[in-house]
Amino acid sequence: MMRLSAATLDRLPASVRRPAYARAHLAVGHVHIGVGAFHRCHQLDFVDDMLEARLGPWGVVGINMRPPRAAPQLAAQDYLYTRNLREGARVRTRVIGCLRDVIETDSAAAAEAAVAALAGPSVQLVTLTITEKGYGLTPASGALDADNADVAADLAGAWPPRTALGLLARALEARALRRRPVTLMSCDNIPANGRRLRAGLMALIEATRPALLDWVATNVAFPGTMVDRIVPAAQASDVEALAARLGLSDEAAAFGEPFRQWVIEDRFAGARPPLDLAGVQFVADAEPYEQIKMRVLNAAQSTLSHWGALVGHEFSWQAAMDGVLSDLVERMLTRETLPTLPAVEGIASDEYLATSLARIRNSAIHHRCHQIGTDGSQKIAQRLLQPLRSRLARGLPAPYLECAVSGWIAYVAAGAKRYGARWAPDDPFAGLVIARAESAGDFSDLARAVLAISQIFGCDLAEAGLAARIGAELEGLLGPDPHGHLQRTLARA
Repeated sequence: MMRLSAATLDRLPASVRRPAYARAHLAVGHVHIGVGAFHRCHQLDFVDDMLEARLGPWGVVGINMRPPRAAPQLAAQDYLYTRNLREGARVRTRVIGCLRDVIETDSAAAAEAAVAALAGPSVQLVTLTITEKGYGLTPASGALDADNADVAADLAGAWPPRTALGLLARALEARALRRRPVTLMSCDNIPANGRRLRAGLMALIEATRPALLDWVATNVAFPGTMVDRIVPAAQASDVEALAARLGLSDEAAAFGEPFRQWVIEDRFAGARPPLDLAGVQFVADAEPYEQIKMRVLNAAQSTLSHWGALVGHEFSWQAAMDGVLSDLVERMLTRETLPTLPAVEGIASDEYLATSLARIRNSAIHHRCHQIGTDGSQKIAQRLLQPLRSRLARGLPAPYLECAVSGWIAYVAAGAKRYGARWAPDDPFAGLVIARAESAGDFSDLARAVLAISQIFGCDLAEAGLAARIGAELEGLLGPDPHGHLQRTLARA
C-alpha cells in the first residue's frame, strides 16, 4: 500500500482534514524534544490550528533521544502523519503539517545536528515531552539525581549527551555565544514543571559550565505548563484499520481522545507563538491547573490502572467501568483529594471529576493498564502522596489514598517471584521494590521497606501506623482475590 506523503495527499478521502496553510513556506521557530505519540496528538495539533489561523515562523523540528525511533517513519512521509480522535464509533482524522524534520541523537554527528537545531537563529521556543523519568530528577524532591547513570555521564561531560538536560546545556552554551535568548518549556506531568526544569538544568550547568549561569538566568525563560489529552500508544491493529479506511499507510499515526487542554504561564524570553488562537490558555500561574489535573485525572488513571492490572483488566476503560474500582476512586477523590486542591478559576472540581472519569471510560481509547503503570514511582508523589500528606498533617483519615498508594506498591511487587512474577514492571525502582518484596518478613515489613525508599516517599511517611495500614492493604491486593479485597474496602466505608 502507498504511504501518506506530500505526493499522495490528494488520494485521501474528502473527510480527512489537510493542512490549510502554505507548508512549503513554513520557517522553523520551534524545536521539540520527545516526538512521541502524545506530542504528535497534542502540541502539534494546537500548532497546526495556530498556523491555520495565522501563518507564522513556527514550523517544528523534533529531536528524539530515546526509542522508539520516529525519524524513519516520518521522513518517508515528508513528516506528515495523521492525528485521529476517537470516541465511541466516531473517528476524526486530520493530517498534521507543521513538523519539518526529526533528528535522532544516536550518533555524535546527529547530536551535533541536534545542538545546531536547538541553537538555530530562528528558534524562539523549545518544548519537551520526555516523560517524568527523562529529567533525571529525584521524584520526592525534584533535585538532580546524581545516582542516575545518564545524569552522572553528563555531569562528567559525556558526548553525545545522555540526557535532555545535557543536550540543552550544550545548546544554551552555543546560544550564549551568539546572544540568542530562548524559552524552554516542559510539557510533562511533573510538579511545577517549569521550575523543576530550570532547577535541574541550572544544577547541571553549575557543575559543568558555571560561567554560563548568569547568561541563562537573564536570557532563558522556563514557563510552567499543564497539558491534557489521553493518548495511548498506537497498536498495530489501529494502524491497519486506519490504512484500510484511508487507502494509504501511515506508520506514524497518533490516536487520542477529543478532549484537549494546554495551559501556559505567560513568561517568554523572546517571541511568543500566538497559540491562544488555537485555544491555549496563557495564565500568570499554571500550578493550580497542574495540581487539579494531576491529583484528579492522573491520579484516577494511575490508581485504576494499578488496581485494574492486579484484578485482571487489560485496559484502563475496563477498570473505570468496574463498579468497585470506579466507586473507590470516586470516593478517594471526592472525600480525600478534592479538599486539598486550590480553587481554579473557571473549573468546578466536582464537574472536573465527573468529566475525568467519563473520559477514562471512553472505550475507544485503548490505553493499557500496564502502559499507564509504567514509571509509577515518578508519578505518585504529586498524584497520591501530596494529598495523602495533606490529610495526615491535619490528622484526617485517608483510607482510599492509602489503598491507592498500596496499589502502586502491589503492582510493582507483583513482579517478585514470591508473588508469582506476574509481570515485569517497567519502573526505575522496580528492582529495588522487588528485592525488598522478596526479603520482607510479612506485609507490614514490605510496607515499611518500601515506604523507606526516600527518593520516592521522602522521610516523613515511614511511620509505623501508616506502614501497618499499607501492609493490611498489600495482604489483600497481593492475595488470591484482590477484587474481593477492594470490594470489602468499599463496603467498610
